[in-house]
Amino acid sequence: MVNITDNARKYLDSLDLDLKKPTYDYLKQICVAHLNTFPFENISKLLYFKKHNYTNFELPSFELFINNHRDFNFGGTCYTLNSNLMILLKGIGFSCYHVMLGEEHMGIIVEIENERFYVDCGAAAPIFKPVNFENDDKNISSFGKDVVNIVPVDSSRNTYNYVRYTNGKQNGKNWVFNSVKETKIEHFNEVMKRANQPNAPFMTILRCQLYQTHKHRSVSLVNNKFSIRYSSGEIDLKVLSTPEEISSVLSEEFALPKLPVTEAIEVLELLNVDIFK
Repeated sequence: MVNITDNARKYLDSLDLDLKKPTYDYLKQICVAHLNTFPFENISKLLYFKKHNYTNFELPSFELFINNHRDFNFGGTCYTLNSNLMILLKGIGFSCYHVMLGEEHMGIIVEIENERFYVDCGAAAPIFKPVNFENDDKNISSFGKDVVNIVPVDSSRNTYNYVRYTNGKQNGKNWVFNSVKETKIEHFNEVMKRANQPNAPFMTILRCQLYQTHKHRSVSLVNNKFSIRYSSGEIDLKVLSTPEEISSVLSEEFALPKLPVTEAIEVLELLNVDIFK
C-alpha cells in the first residue's frame, strides 16, 4: 500500500472511501463515488473568473480543489474535475495519463494489468465504471436514456470515437482521441483559455448536475430549468423564477447548500446573460 498525502486522504474522505490497492474494482468505486459527490458545475468557474478580474483562469490547485469542495460544495467542469481526479489516482498508486478528446475535452487513461481503461468524471456523463474500450467495442455507459459509447475509428492506430446520445439523439460532438497519446496539462492551456472567454459555452449559462444513484436519479440545473432524470428514463421538469428558488433547489434537491449560486448569477448578469430570459 502506498503512503499518501494529507490532501489525497481528505479527497478520499470526501468520497467516503478508504485507501485500497489500485485495482479495477477500486477504480470503479472511485468513479461512482465521484459522480455522486463532486457536481459538474460552472458556478465555481464563474467565481474563479471573477476572482481573476474577469480576464484569466487557472486550474485550482489540488489542495484548493479539495478545500473548495468542503467549504463551498464546488466541483467544476472537465479541466478542473479530471485534472484533480488524476492527481488523486496517481497519488494512490494508479498508473494513468491524460488524453485530449476532440481537441477540447480532457479524459483519463488508466492502465491496470497491461490493459487501458477510459475514466471520465468531468463530462456530466454516466461513466460509472472504467471503460474497457480496447477489448469491448460494444461498451455502453448509460443512465436512463443517456448513453455514452466509445468505438474504434482505427484500433491499429489507437484512435477511438467518444459519442453520446440522449433520448436516442446525439448529444454534443463526436470526440476522436488517440488512446496512447499522453497529453500534458500545458497542452490544454490554449483550449482552457478559449473556454474561459466571456462568450464561451460555460460562461454564458448557469449549469449544475449531480448523480444520486442511491435515489436512482440525477439532478440537473440549466439556467432556471431544474430537471430530475430517473434511471427508468422518466424526467420531471420545473421552471424556477428567482435566484432564491435556485438556491433552495441546490440546497434541498442537490444537497449542495454551500454553492454560492447567487454570486454566480450576478457574474452572468455582468456578462450580459439573463438566465431567466
